[in-house]
Amino acid sequence: MAQTILFTGGTGFIGSHLANFLFNRGCEIIFYTKNPRLTPRSYRTISTLKEIENLPPLDVVINLAGAPIAAKNWTPEYKQVLYDSRVAMTLDLIAHLRKFMRLPKTFISASAVGYYLGQQVKCYEDTPVPEVENFSNRLCTAWEDSAKSLLADDVRLCFMRLGVVLGPKGGFLKKIENIFRLGMGTILGNGTQVMSWVHLEDCINTFWHVMQNEELNGPFNVVAPKICTNAEFSKILAMQFGKKPLMHIPDWVIKMLFGEKGKELMLQGVYVVPNRLQQSGFFFKYADIGSALQSFYS
Repeated sequence: MAQTILFTGGTGFIGSHLANFLFNRGCEIIFYTKNPRLTPRSYRTISTLKEIENLPPLDVVINLAGAPIAAKNWTPEYKQVLYDSRVAMTLDLIAHLRKFMRLPKTFISASAVGYYLGQQVKCYEDTPVPEVENFSNRLCTAWEDSAKSLLADDVRLCFMRLGVVLGPKGGFLKKIENIFRLGMGTILGNGTQVMSWVHLEDCINTFWHVMQNEELNGPFNVVAPKICTNAEFSKILAMQFGKKPLMHIPDWVIKMLFGEKGKELMLQGVYVVPNRLQQSGFFFKYADIGSALQSFYS
């Protein structure tokens, strides 16, 4: 039976691919977007949350909205943008869904492996995460907490804690691909920091897996089973173009150029395990970084 799905953040890298995947499986796609011109004509769009009142009953809401985490340095002003576009947006969305009696059966909200940043152990979905002094953890925790009021409404609530999503012509790879292609790729700091990543195709399929298995709820670590270090990633990416990484960029240079963002996103890593996805029967097509990068460039 076709499902009616409302997206926030649907025009982004992950959302656009996921919406196309679901549309091709017969789902009715509705985008909440300020830029309807970026939306395929086959999708319905709303540009204000008040328009939720005019929507049909919703089976699923997929909440991906959020300003790009790495687009700018984390000034106090940009931190507020990151917070409002995630936390305030989610609270406002849920308030309107409730007001107009359009609460879905399932609410799937993005989060990130930054939830675990600062932990020095393998992180499973139930790993205790004490309060730590980093922005990534505080942002992800507040983002997830902003949706938890739905539990009182008997809505199935799922959090997708995303690693670095790798895909062709978009996202993280798009920003660095040409640098590596030209032989100018680098290793960040000493390169030993862990990178928890996931292939775009596997990422899309995890959402579908969670949607199809209605007994699933709660957090899911959307990362490949085999993590890599920054040095391993850089060397394997450079190999795709017959190159080697040019050099290491010292920690102090990264911190000087990028500040807190550089320290957390570029120099720190966290070992995240996709435990609940694998236990529920999900199979990762691209389990290691070599096969993932080869799928884009071979």
